[in-house]
Amino acid sequence: MNTEQTAVFIAWCIEEYAVNYDKTPQQTANLFNQKGVFVFLQENADILHTQGKDYILSAIDDFMKG
Repeated sequence: MNTEQTAVFIAWCIEEYAVNYDKTPQQTANLFNQKGVFVFLQENADILHTQGKDYILSAIDDFMKG
């Protein structure tokens, strides 16, 4: 994925996580920043973007718990 595609994927992750966990996008972005999720998503975007929403959200949760 190129930089633009990765940015779009990360934005999608923020929006989907926010909707699914009843948070605002800003709250989600702050959480992702605190927990290092942005780096995780950048490093794994090529694989994660081929998966379904539930898998991606679960992977984010697992990473944050890990």
